[in-house]
Amino acid sequence: MRKAIIMSLLLVGCLQVALAQNTIASIRKAYQEQKAVIAEMAEDFPYDGMPPAYYHLSVVMNLPATGLHRENIRMFFGEMEQEEEEDYNPYPPHYLSFLTTKYNYAAREFYEEYLYDKNGQVMFIYAQTPDIDMGSMHELRLYFDGQKLLRLNVKEANDLKSYDDTAVKAAGFKDVYTGTSIPEAYKESCDMYQQKAKQYLSMFKSIDNTVY
Repeated sequence: MRKAIIMSLLLVGCLQVALAQNTIASIRKAYQEQKAVIAEMAEDFPYDGMPPAYYHLSVVMNLPATGLHRENIRMFFGEMEQEEEEDYNPYPPHYLSFLTTKYNYAAREFYEEYLYDKNGQVMFIYAQTPDIDMGSMHELRLYFDGQKLLRLNVKEANDLKSYDDTAVKAAGFKDVYTGTSIPEAYKESCDMYQQKAKQYLSMFKSIDNTVY
């Protein structure tokens, strides 16, 4: 009986190891690898780099109260692995690996990144937001293992006088929060980004199923 219990515990331990997924380190590594791949993509391939592979959605419209709105979304993807060589498909289905979006409301500029695993789960969210409710420019980084939040890191811009790229880079950021829970001050924004991650994944699948 005791031997059976020990064997069961060992099996459970092995299963937990097998099911272990993301860590902060593994997410950072995946992010760096994704960025490296994107950096190698060149529009003048084959003369330089590797062939680009992404969908680009550009939105331009005039919004009430805030005026001209521009939004640029780039969806980078990989090819799903094929198990059977006999059923080899030269055009295998894709999975969304990384998405960036940059947009404005009036003079305020927003920028976000979403890193996904091959199963469509968001692993990492980065957002740079001049949210009025927060009072100034903030950077938010969310790390996930499935549905579990591994870490939230929030930084605030120092002495930011405007929201343009030059001013933001010059201001620098200071840490204001790091933890495994989401404080009330950031909950609405973090909930919104997690919901957007799902919406972007749904949009990607719709596009991927429609284009040639």
